[in-house]
Amino acid sequence: MTFTNRAAWLPAEKANPLVVESAPTPDPSEDEVVIKVAYAAVNPADWMSQDSALPPHIKFPFILGLDVAGTVVQLGSNVTRFKVGQRVIGHCDGLATAKASNMGFQLYSTTREIFVSAIPDSLPLENAAVLPVSISTAATALFVELKLPFPSLNPKQLGRRILVWGGSSSVGCSMIQLAVAAGLEVVTTASPANHDLMRSLGASQVFNYHDSDVTDKLLAVLKAGDLVMDAISTENTQTKCGEILGRLGGGTLPVTQPQAGTFPDNVNVVFGKISTIIRVASTNQPTVICIHLGFTALEVGNAVWREYIPKALAAGQFQAKPDPVVIEGGLEKVQEGIDILRKGISAKKIVMNLS
Repeated sequence: MTFTNRAAWLPAEKANPLVVESAPTPDPSEDEVVIKVAYAAVNPADWMSQDSALPPHIKFPFILGLDVAGTVVQLGSNVTRFKVGQRVIGHCDGLATAKASNMGFQLYSTTREIFVSAIPDSLPLENAAVLPVSISTAATALFVELKLPFPSLNPKQLGRRILVWGGSSSVGCSMIQLAVAAGLEVVTTASPANHDLMRSLGASQVFNYHDSDVTDKLLAVLKAGDLVMDAISTENTQTKCGEILGRLGGGTLPVTQPQAGTFPDNVNVVFGKISTIIRVASTNQPTVICIHLGFTALEVGNAVWREYIPKALAAGQFQAKPDPVVIEGGLEKVQEGIDILRKGISAKKIVMNLS
């Protein structure tokens, strides 16, 4: 099967703008799925990769983009979960595999089937595109790092709370929902304008992170043994989350960016993404803890991407949040979308219309 493919290429390190040119025809391996991309979301990893550097195992030119939503057009020989024409979302795994074909800012994107989920007809593709990386990141924090029970449509209550700092972020929205599905009670922080959204996702208590005494307010409702996860992960938020976890007795603090804060001795900071169950070469960031191929991580991918997410989306028990801000204009507008996110956006996710 032949497709005419095009992509927004990063031609060299720190190159700006991206260059739209032809891209290789998809050639999936036995365990991969080819998706005709309708919408691709922009993540902080995209502008960070453009502004600094990609890991040394990746060669230029390369393609950015991690989140896609579209329709299946080709299946590897071992893939039986999907059919051609099916509506899906996918977490593109090219940063782990160093394959430009497995990135999102192109017309046809390839990725491992373990990072693909069917979506119901009731879920618009532009909304669905906000989900993949946030699901993978949240799943890694909860089920690899914190070793919690896998999510369920009917979870057994664990009698524990988790603080999700930055619940209105993309990762925060998925973290809240997966934590509830794992049986946790969720406490989160957000600006007042987003408190109703947080409660609609399952958070039991929401605090304004702008309050000068927010740390004391959070510690008043948390207890020893409760968990903390930082979905924002600036130096400031990492330090605050570390302080809170330390005062609760310590433990593991999952973060979404490499370690930048100051932490008590009883806090273990971890950073990783589920896509690294495939393979990750050494990076120039020694603080990054990578998750390598192993039974536990593969088990997580199976439990979340193959089992829970398709069922939860179909049942309406997992929402595609935050809402997308759709940029029209195709591949030529991808750089614009990256630039918008670089400047900052609250409780929304930039999504490119590539169809």
